[in-house]
Amino acid sequence: MFQQLFVQPPAKTFLQTEDKTYSYKWLQQRILQIAGLFDSLSLKQGQRLVLAISDDVEMSTLFLAALANGITVVVADPEWKAARANAIIGRSEPACIIADKSSLDTWKLQLNSNCIIIPFSKTNANRPALLSRFLQKNKAEAKEDSFSTLLEKSVPVASLPASIDPETIAYIIFTSGTTADSKGVAISHNNLNAHLSTLQKVYGLTQESSILNQLLLCHADGCIQGPLLSVYAGCTWHRPFRFTIEKIPALLDYCYANNVSHLFMVPAMLNMLIQFSENYEDSFSYPAFNALISVSAHLEGPLWDKFESIFKVPVSNVYGLTETVAGSLFSGPLQETSCKYTVGKPVDCEIRIINEQGEDVGNGTPGELLLKGPHIMKSYWQDENLTNNYIKDGWFYTGDLAAIDAEGFVKICGRKKNLIISGGINIQPEEVTECLLRHPSVSEACAIGLPDHVFGEKLIAAIVLKPGSNDSSLDLVNFCREYLEEKKVPTKIFIVPELPKGVSGKVQLNVLKEQLLQLHPKTHEINGEYLDQVLNIASEVFQVPVSNLSVNDNSNTVAGWDSMAHLVFITTLEENFSISFSTAEVITMNSIQKALKLIEQKHVPATA
Repeated sequence: MFQQLFVQPPAKTFLQTEDKTYSYKWLQQRILQIAGLFDSLSLKQGQRLVLAISDDVEMSTLFLAALANGITVVVADPEWKAARANAIIGRSEPACIIADKSSLDTWKLQLNSNCIIIPFSKTNANRPALLSRFLQKNKAEAKEDSFSTLLEKSVPVASLPASIDPETIAYIIFTSGTTADSKGVAISHNNLNAHLSTLQKVYGLTQESSILNQLLLCHADGCIQGPLLSVYAGCTWHRPFRFTIEKIPALLDYCYANNVSHLFMVPAMLNMLIQFSENYEDSFSYPAFNALISVSAHLEGPLWDKFESIFKVPVSNVYGLTETVAGSLFSGPLQETSCKYTVGKPVDCEIRIINEQGEDVGNGTPGELLLKGPHIMKSYWQDENLTNNYIKDGWFYTGDLAAIDAEGFVKICGRKKNLIISGGINIQPEEVTECLLRHPSVSEACAIGLPDHVFGEKLIAAIVLKPGSNDSSLDLVNFCREYLEEKKVPTKIFIVPELPKGVSGKVQLNVLKEQLLQLHPKTHEINGEYLDQVLNIASEVFQVPVSNLSVNDNSNTVAGWDSMAHLVFITTLEENFSISFSTAEVITMNSIQKALKLIEQKHVPATA
């Protein structure tokens, strides 16, 4: 892929942010400079480099530079809690770590081998360092030198390595799961290049294309189908700002103004665009727009229909896993693979659908989906037994249930595994359950997903308290916040007398789901006291004690009031008070007081 990088016109744009343009010439020079830093650190091909950087420009250029030099990137989330970071980073046996200073301060890494740890600080990432300090290798001890200091001192290399063994691991991404069983997906350069070729072909990318992808760079669909795919195709990657509800109108305006041709989103984002579609229905009605691509999570039929009817643009649906680089089956944009309510057809790979006995099933019969192709991961990192459990005779067992019709279109029917996908984020319920069981008052726990029309699934949990314990649901939520990233904190924790179990002693998940659906509040009784009702709803949505809330609170003062929760807050208010908010009202409703004022204006009390 780097042959393409170094033949691009120097002035051609590689990355466009909200207020800055980075050319391919800049990227070329940056990669050579970073390669000089790698040389000064004596990093060799195949050694692991952990990257946990929230600055998108630096994260993407470091990732690309590592790939160009044959250094294996271990992709880490800067928001990991300390226990998870220590467990996963330790397993990867890195030679070097470059991470946000704030993350390193939180993690307090305890590594068993010599490892260079370099703090990254956004405030000084792009300005000359005032002081230079002696560079040392130290056991699990961060360097005084920041990334910017070391980069400035490094001498750019004249050229990149002439060749990289295609079987060298390009990157490792650890899947969601408990700290003990997170799987390290090892993707080789051969896997990566094969799939980037497929993606370029399927999406019809040329050097004139413009990709807008705002997904997290610590997730496969963010890093692979953003900077890496853009460089491979020689096109422009747009990363104007982080996706938030308040920025949706600006995002739609940006697409139009910058002739974005390919927009990547998860279904929850599509749902949010629908909520803010008023006066933006023609946002994609310009000649350059080519494809809106839904990734990372199941795209429900009603959402698919509603989005296309409002914006008058076809949605392409992609099925893939971290183990397949990004995709495998595609419904669109190619006409021959396009079929609504399906994941389309496989491209550059083979599929099988089998029953429990390992036999191929007929058309229309659900079974486990198997994949085979050059993009299938090389292995799970340092786990031969696990790899052999998932890859047999070249076939990767996905754990997803699917059915194929007579025309070859595939529909995903469900999952054999317990994975919860909420807003495009993969959550292993076992990780949440493990966290809850650490609480001294919890004797039993079980985390599950319930259907949710906004996020696809909503993460909730049920727990049984030990005798004599009086901890509240909110106490347990706050406990989870200490050990889990916010996106993995249950939206509701139910305290129940017992968990339903079968004769084997295992929790009956379907029975528990039915019980919790009955307990999960749909609406709050309206009694005329608007403030009390709004505060109760806010407490429920944001998972904070109602006693901690007041009319003066806003999105800056309430823990858990992020973009995703904001949309839930809005829709819950609309459902409870039988009202609807305009796009402009939703965007500006960032406080309890504003919500209260709008409800007082809109709600018509029922007459006796």
